Amino acid sequence: LIFAATRRHAPRLCLHRLGTMAAEPGAAKKAQAKVRAAKKKKNKENQKARKAAHLAQKQEPPSKKKLTQDDNVEIEYVPDAPAHESDPVFAAMRNVFQRFEVQEEEEEEPENDEVDPNKRRRNKEKLRAREPEEESDDDEMAGLSRKRRKEMNRMSVAMLKSLVRRPDVVEVWDTHAPDPRHLVFLKAYRNTVTVPRHWSHKRRYMAGKRGVEKPPFKLPEYIEATGIAKIRQAIMEKESSKGLRGKARDKVRPKVGKLDIDHQVLHDAFFKYQTKPKGVSRHGEMYYEGKEYEVKMSAKKPGQLSEALRLALGMGDNHPPPWLYNMQRYGPPPAYPALKIPGLNAPIPFGAEYGYHAGGWGKPPVDEFGNPLYGDWAHGDQQDAEEDDEGLWGELDDDDESEDDMMNMGPEGDGTATPAV
Repeated sequence: LIFAATRRHAPRLCLHRLGTMAAEPGAAKKAQAKVRAAKKKKNKENQKARKAAHLAQKQEPPSKKKLTQDDNVEIEYVPDAPAHESDPVFAAMRNVFQRFEVQEEEEEEPENDEVDPNKRRRNKEKLRAREPEEESDDDEMAGLSRKRRKEMNRMSVAMLKSLVRRPDVVEVWDTHAPDPRHLVFLKAYRNTVTVPRHWSHKRRYMAGKRGVEKPPFKLPEYIEATGIAKIRQAIMEKESSKGLRGKARDKVRPKVGKLDIDHQVLHDAFFKYQTKPKGVSRHGEMYYEGKEYEVKMSAKKPGQLSEALRLALGMGDNHPPPWLYNMQRYGPPPAYPALKIPGLNAPIPFGAEYGYHAGGWGKPPVDEFGNPLYGDWAHGDQQDAEEDDEGLWGELDDDDESEDDMMNMGPEGDGTATPAV
């Protein structure tokens, strides 16, 4: 009623409430006594319930007693015996099951004065004899950091090259892989696309190309030979000489057939004279910065030295290459077993001499009986000439010599003439 009343009647209602409270002075004390009595009754009921629960917990048997975190209970896991010991499949997987078996821990003997001191000494000697190397290794590895221990257990590049079939694909960082041999196998697999070279570069990709002027596009030679460039140039000059009215007229009604080229010329250009573009990558090749400036080794042949290379190596006329002495000592390169190398498995040039003087061709490799090791270095040219003179298989011999012999033989010589009587 106080909150529902208007502002005008609110003072009258408050005064009426105070008047009623003054008329009954003992009402507030009675209410407080009732609340206190209810609280005491509730506390007595809670206390009785607590006592009953405590008595019931004492009378509960020990098997049903609940375990708490404060109770020290040890749980022992006993593994079940294998059910299929006679099964051959179980016999094959026995080693796997043994890994999951619980191993019994050895009980430590109590250190009492009654234990025999000689027995203690013998046990210590046995332990020292079992693990002398492990203790020394642990002492050495204890002072090393984790990074240093990884480096010590890492395989070297030379060892990795000796273990794989394709040592030419091995790189320095391949030894850092979790399984280096598997990585080299994947790199050497057929049609494998390699990782781009710039993955380990510190600078951005193609940063070295910045500032290099790009040459303008040029038509291939077989297209330029058709004369289409000249026709297009003439048409563009004619278009530039037109005025605004002529250009607007061409937009509304454009002319067709401006490039008048013989279709046979275009057909021959694309189907007869077309050549492969230069610098196109093959399957599995990735472009890297500076690839177009590298020398293509496919056009080079092993064993043939150009004049520029001879001049760079300081080789004179009839002088051997600087690697000939090592080849005579260690053998020919394994990548080219059939390569003819003068001074090793082929004769030296005319006018050259064997020896270790300036311009000498060393000493040809021979075995203990004087036979050449890698090929006949003395008569190689003669053998090659004989092989070339053999001719083709199935070729017929010339009959000129046989006819001349028959003409020179007389009637008595051939044995067919009848003797005179």
